[in-house]
Amino acid sequence: MSILDGKTDKSILADFQNKLKAEVAGEETDPAPILFWLEELREKTKFESHLVNLADLHGWSADVDSGTIGHSSGQFFTIEGARTKAQGLREVSEWDQPIFNQIEGGILALICSQIGDTIQFLLHAKAEPGNIGYLQIAPSLQCTHSNLSQAHQGKSPPLSAVLSEDAPSKLIYSAEHNEEGGRFWRKSNVNCLIYVDDSEWLENQLNEYFIWASLAQIKALCLQDNIVSPFVKTIIAPI
Repeated sequence: MSILDGKTDKSILADFQNKLKAEVAGEETDPAPILFWLEELREKTKFESHLVNLADLHGWSADVDSGTIGHSSGQFFTIEGARTKAQGLREVSEWDQPIFNQIEGGILALICSQIGDTIQFLLHAKAEPGNIGYLQIAPSLQCTHSNLSQAHQGKSPPLSAVLSEDAPSKLIYSAEHNEEGGRFWRKSNVNCLIYVDDSEWLENQLNEYFIWASLAQIKALCLQDNIVSPFVKTIIAPI
């Protein structure tokens, strides 16, 4: 069972919002320490990505009949064709395009906890091949169900244990959001905010790619170019 199986209790969200307001005076506002941490990680992180021919990708191929690009495991996503008639709603009346089709949605969780006198949020410096600067500040947990089931034959996503009902955690809110419809075919992600009562339980699972930040610091970071993932901005919007 997962804490995401329950519905958002608006009273819990309201209490959380009120607690944040009460702690504003003691909140750290300077984003400089977070930026320094991120730059240090970028300098020492060994991560390389470059564009190659689709035909050279291991495990990926195009179907002979349809042309659909997919993984040999049947997991992750496919790239298919979409034909659209807009009836005057867009710049052209109709068009064709490739589009990502990923039936399963993602889970995007921002974890928070009481750290000292204020509530702080756990940020993750996540490396992705398409990121400018490779490392970008992402939610605490960002994964698909394929990641959770280890379809990629890799490690379980960091902090995925926080989703268990046995974890010392509480759901503040969750809501599904449509990922960019111009690129993804009807994909919806679960955005959620999770409060962890026992920060020591959490600390034992962290590495140097995680850092605590106040809500004010995150908002200040959002004004920096190519630093904060759009997913983080979406999750903090309701609070």
